[in-house]
Amino acid sequence: MRSSELARLEQRQPALLQAEAAALAPHRKGETDIYAIGIAGWATLDVFAKEVDGGLTAIGRVLPIKNRMIRLINHPATAAYVPLATLRNFQAAVHVVGNAMDKENDVLVLFVTSHGDRKGVALQLPNQVIDLTPQDVAAAFAREGIKNRVVIVSACFSGIFVPPLQNANTIVLTAADATHTSFGCAPERDWTYFGDAFFRQALQPGTDFQSAFRHARILIEGWELMDHATPSNPQGFFGPALVARLASLFRSARAAGR
Repeated sequence: MRSSELARLEQRQPALLQAEAAALAPHRKGETDIYAIGIAGWATLDVFAKEVDGGLTAIGRVLPIKNRMIRLINHPATAAYVPLATLRNFQAAVHVVGNAMDKENDVLVLFVTSHGDRKGVALQLPNQVIDLTPQDVAAAFAREGIKNRVVIVSACFSGIFVPPLQNANTIVLTAADATHTSFGCAPERDWTYFGDAFFRQALQPGTDFQSAFRHARILIEGWELMDHATPSNPQGFFGPALVARLASLFRSARAAGR
């Protein structure tokens, strides 16, 4: 990418993020609202851009996130109208959600899909590749005082996100443990293995995150066995306070057939 094109792209970021922020519905007094940030970090494979949209759609079937979503996507097809997945935009998006939500009662769902390494999740930008680390995520949440968090990471080695984030008010779901790769990030695919198992097949109306994750693990183990692949060993941590807070919302989705 030429330097002039890169400069124009960078200049557009504040306006693009402001447009996402302006579209957020306000907190409803007396309700537990769910906000979501979806991040597709790798620009040269469209599977991640497709997965972030599919994952947010799946979450919307079981939790009320309509009009409370911000997407950050690194892909040429969306760069003109969706903010890039940069560290600065991630921090700004968390700030925007933090300002919109009731931090004591509302919940932020963060879904990140990309390549991963043993330091974090890769954000591939026109002139560099950086890692979004577990420490970056934890620091952004702490800075904004966001108490109730669901973090879902579809990437290799994504188990590294569990220890820095786990507490009673946090759910962390990852496509692999801290020492193994995950699978399915091929250009002809619509989903990674984890995204397919968790979002497309397991997270249906009538399910919650725990039951969907258990189902997804079984599916992934079967696919990896057929592929003679080293098990990715997806990780799930379920903070009991957040599980209890979300239970009534999952029951409402089940009753409504959402």
